[in-house]
Amino acid sequence: MHAHRRQLLIGLPALLVMGLQPLTGHAANTPDERPWPNGQARFRVSWQATSGKRQQQIWLLQRSAQAISWIKGEHTEDLWRRDASGIRLARVMRAERHVLRYAAGEFAALQVQIDWDALACLLSPKELAALAPWPARRGWRQGQLDGEAVTVHWDAQAALPWRLTRRSGKGQVQFERLAWVPGSPPATWPEPGAGTNDFTQLDAADFGDMADNLAVQRARMLDERAGWRHPHEHAP
Repeated sequence: MHAHRRQLLIGLPALLVMGLQPLTGHAANTPDERPWPNGQARFRVSWQATSGKRQQQIWLLQRSAQAISWIKGEHTEDLWRRDASGIRLARVMRAERHVLRYAAGEFAALQVQIDWDALACLLSPKELAALAPWPARRGWRQGQLDGEAVTVHWDAQAALPWRLTRRSGKGQVQFERLAWVPGSPPATWPEPGAGTNDFTQLDAADFGDMADNLAVQRARMLDERAGWRHPHEHAP
């Protein structure tokens, strides 16, 4: 059975918690492509399964040409970097005091394609163009993306949504932007990856030898819900 080729967005709560399908089919862009400004944003992210309670977290985005970081609530940070060798991820799990590293080669082995624009902007230009303008509300667009109903109020200057909602038969997730600061981050904002020098550092390529490690188990669960792995890959 051939592995499914998946493209990562950012691990939306709906994707990770409810198993909604991640976006597919976009090739990774090259390091010199960046149709958006450097800066940082704060979002209120809420999600709800059709049979569950509404939940929410505060997520922080920090982005530049070569680095995109998402601080997701209090316990998880995804630190993305790219250079001539490709795109890599350091996933910080603060509760477990681990940093799990995914090299460019690991994504290639998993057949995962990463859309850098979607990581940075929540919607890539191609996805945004696929949504129809909403004549009754200036700046709003709506439509279908990979089986999800998507509505977005787009801020072209920041290249970020003011509000983004994605719905499917399994539930919905919504991003509401609370702040946008262009340029360098304010001193009061947390630094992605700070205070992790004494955390255990693990490579995702070695997960198969660490089935009893709680951080690895959680990482595998997130990978499966994002569509990167199949559950049977690590079944005994």
